[in-house]
Amino acid sequence: MTESSSTTILMVDDEPNILDGYRRALHGRFRIATVNSGVDGVAVVQRAADLGIPFQVVVSDMMMPVMNGAQFLAQVKSIDPDAVQLLLSGQADLESTIAAVNDGNLFRFLTKPCASTELERALTAALEQYRLVRSERDLLERTVTGAVDVLTELLSLASPEAFARTRRVRTLVDQAGRQLGIDDWRLPLATMLSQVGCVAVPGDVLQRAHIGGALSDEELDVYLSHPLTARRLLERIPRLEEVAAWVGDQPVRPPGTPADETDWQLAQNRDGGSAAELMNREPAETLLRAGLALLAILDSTGHLDRAVYQLTGTGRYPPPVIEALAAAAAELAPQGTLREFRVGQVRPGMLLDADIQTVTGLTLVRRGERVSQAAAMRLSNFARTVGVKEPIMVLDGV
Repeated sequence: MTESSSTTILMVDDEPNILDGYRRALHGRFRIATVNSGVDGVAVVQRAADLGIPFQVVVSDMMMPVMNGAQFLAQVKSIDPDAVQLLLSGQADLESTIAAVNDGNLFRFLTKPCASTELERALTAALEQYRLVRSERDLLERTVTGAVDVLTELLSLASPEAFARTRRVRTLVDQAGRQLGIDDWRLPLATMLSQVGCVAVPGDVLQRAHIGGALSDEELDVYLSHPLTARRLLERIPRLEEVAAWVGDQPVRPPGTPADETDWQLAQNRDGGSAAELMNREPAETLLRAGLALLAILDSTGHLDRAVYQLTGTGRYPPPVIEALAAAAAELAPQGTLREFRVGQVRPGMLLDADIQTVTGLTLVRRGERVSQAAAMRLSNFARTVGVKEPIMVLDGV
């Protein structure tokens, strides 16, 4: 392979003379790497993706031994869906090329021999297409992520109990996801939004539900409805349909309890599949569900070993997922120096070791929660109006 620094275009052809011609014709205009086979091309694309410097454009000849251009580009798409693909083909293989265009992800099809001016125009357009798609996607993803951040900040104001649980879910699932190598943009959004439906549940009901306290039938119905409430809210946001489905289908009772078995049976009927089929979910969704289930058991038992044993006994989650969550859960309880602060000294990012309450007993921020910017503003406002109990207990150094 020949390659320049900061290569953006990969060209694949089994005829070295043709590649030499491309390099001479395009010299000084583009940063190009070349390889002589589809097999070598796949390896180069994979290595570039692993290094975080993927190719923006991939150009392939159609007729090559072992792996033709359509087969090669199909593998490129599975490695790097963002790469803009161009296919060069002679008239003799036009029919198979048309099939590749219809079945694949091709940006442009060029006939051989291809004039250098035509190839240059096609590469310029392909690079522009890559930049356009990436910038639009990045903008949209930043917009969605920013909107989710705002929603969670509002959740911290409306329901400190739900926000505290959101923090625990995110800490647990994010850490386990890194250990498992799950890189799915939907997962952090789903963890952050998993408790958003709790805005419709009274705070004292949430607290009792999470610690296994007694609930009336009406209170239990209100609590159990929070995933459906979240789903109905999130389904209205473009691109979050799958996240909404994951959040709406989350487990809300400790797995293995009689009530949970009823919920599990209802889920099977709703999804129209067997228990084995329900377990065959996407890795990110499986991790989210397992993390929420583990927290539900932890809240009801207070013992991690017992929670892991009970979750394993359900047979619903792969052992590596449970092991990763168990390792993450062991670090949920942070260690640090306990310090006392007055309300005016509380800053965003501080980790609380006790609930912050008003003098009238209203809980503003829960123990174990990091103070957000919105929560700090809320504390300041309540301190000036209603009054806040002091001192504020903070774990320093974590």
